Amino acid sequence: MLIRLCLLVVCLTLGCGGLARAQALGRLDSLQAAYPFLNTAANRIENAQLGLQHFYQQLARLPVYPQELPGARVSVVHLGDSHLQADEFSGRVRRELQRTYGNAGRGLAFPFGVAKMDGSPTFRSRATAGRWRARRVLAAPDSTLPIGLSGISLATSDTGAAFTLRIPARGRPDYRFSKLTLLREPDPTAFDWQVRNAQGRVLATVASGGGLAATVVFDSLRDFVELRTVRRQPDQTGARLYGLLLDNGRAGVVYHVIGVNGAAVRHYNRAPHFFAQLPVLQPDLLIVSLGTNDAYDAGFDPRRFAQQLDTLVSRLRRRCPQADVLLTAPADSYRARRYRNPDLTRLREALRAYCAAHDLAYWDLAAVQGGYGSMRTWLAHGLAQPDLVHFTTKGYELQGLLLYLALQDGFSQPPPR
Repeated sequence: MLIRLCLLVVCLTLGCGGLARAQALGRLDSLQAAYPFLNTAANRIENAQLGLQHFYQQLARLPVYPQELPGARVSVVHLGDSHLQADEFSGRVRRELQRTYGNAGRGLAFPFGVAKMDGSPTFRSRATAGRWRARRVLAAPDSTLPIGLSGISLATSDTGAAFTLRIPARGRPDYRFSKLTLLREPDPTAFDWQVRNAQGRVLATVASGGGLAATVVFDSLRDFVELRTVRRQPDQTGARLYGLLLDNGRAGVVYHVIGVNGAAVRHYNRAPHFFAQLPVLQPDLLIVSLGTNDAYDAGFDPRRFAQQLDTLVSRLRRRCPQADVLLTAPADSYRARRYRNPDLTRLREALRAYCAAHDLAYWDLAAVQGGYGSMRTWLAHGLAQPDLVHFTTKGYELQGLLLYLALQDGFSQPPPR
């Protein structure tokens, strides 16, 4: 309480924006000293005051004392590829924002373990009964299992199919949840879902039909549930699951992550269910971190990429008109572990030009990273993996901290007149 009171006094004296900027600059100086190859002077959000105006206004409305306004929250959706699926880069941004503005819950959680894929360490899932089928957004469109909000979908035709969802003990931050929302196929022929505790007691039953989102409210914070399909009527033939939402009912930031290994802009564009389901997250900010896979192979066409990007962003803005959009340029990377990739520079130029033409915010990770060819330097410092595309946990955490500091710096700037 004393610490929060001191912070409040400092905010009133300097202004919260000035305090945020001072803290961000101090941490950037420390990072520059630890990693001299970084270009921390480039760590800023271009067009932040116009492109992120709504997001910053919503942040400013969050209460200093969350109990004063328990329902106040800011929703961020971060969309990307393998650099996000493991949630190390995005997880650091989430932790920093929630440490500063309040933890409103884990948000979107896809049961990667059931799909036999790697995912976030903030929760664990495991299939315990039945057969499960999964499809990623990279697969060809298939009406029997369309791709929804998470970029990955699960399906089963087995009644009694089940999986568990567990929050690690003593996890930091605390992502236990008092509200669980199932994002399931809204079809009367779909199975019901039972929500059970660790002892197998039924806590709630979610009936088929209705809308996409079905919510169960608990009387206390939970760190474990089992979800089980149930056939109640003869015409119920299966179940599809597009994700889960974990909510703790508190004020603050909820940071949803949608990341799929190998994904490119064109893959999300051919998934209409993804765009249709996105409004359920009520985003105030949409961060798009794609491009590595778009420019990985030879033959990259900037004009075709710009068209694909326009399709993606236009659909995002059409479905979520209230949300700001931040486009982030991908990090430097190599082809086939040995060749520098000049097409990433052309992709960055296309991203920056698109943002300038459409009043969007832009963050250039590669510039902060050290520029063209800097991936080898990151490898030498234990921040990148030998494939020269992906990063180590330490490298991803550094990226996440840099993005948070860039967002904080933008928050401290005066709004446009």
